[in-house]
Amino acid sequence: MFKRNILYLLFLYAMYNFFIFFDWYLGDAQMVIENAYTLSLKSSLPLFLFIILTHFFYHHNDSDAAKVWSYPPLIFLFSSNCGFLLATTNMYHLQLYKIPEFFDILRNSIQGLILIIIAIIIIYSALRIFRSNSEDPNPTSSSTQIFCDGIYKYTRNPMYLGLILFQIGLGMILSMVHIIFFTLLTYLVYRYGVIEKEEVYLIQKFGESYKQYMQKTRRWF
Repeated sequence: MFKRNILYLLFLYAMYNFFIFFDWYLGDAQMVIENAYTLSLKSSLPLFLFIILTHFFYHHNDSDAAKVWSYPPLIFLFSSNCGFLLATTNMYHLQLYKIPEFFDILRNSIQGLILIIIAIIIIYSALRIFRSNSEDPNPTSSSTQIFCDGIYKYTRNPMYLGLILFQIGLGMILSMVHIIFFTLLTYLVYRYGVIEKEEVYLIQKFGESYKQYMQKTRRWF
């Protein structure tokens, strides 16, 4: 209970500071650059600590499970937070480069909201299948069956696809393209640290059945 309370406090403190930061960043109010950077650190550093402690306290792969590197939502949070911290460190501290104006097309709150809605629908569709079959969606737990219907007819990894789309949409809504750039990191970690581990595990466990599913349905879409 103590560990959980610490994590809750860290997460809520980070989200509170993120809210203050983006309320200013996306608004018209003025702020001293040094204060903006301090506020960004008050947002990102507690979130990094939350991610690290959550992984350290709770990440454990069952003996009969894929040996994934970490929980996928933590990977998403880590990658998004890296993009945020790099952006604010460059803007308010180092000022080493400027994002080309071409990338301003990625600063679009309407399109970002649409992507987030699509991402939520995809993730919810996958979770509903797990729930209706009494299966744990956590990749660190044992799998007892293969899902080939619903959203899984179109993608073998809908939840990971949804999280990547969510990250892109988040960066668009927040007008912070570094978050979008870091979807490459999210993709690479999912690809090599989660999905490949799951595929090896599922092939070993379900054999030809999973191989046939892999031939019919693509990894992403």
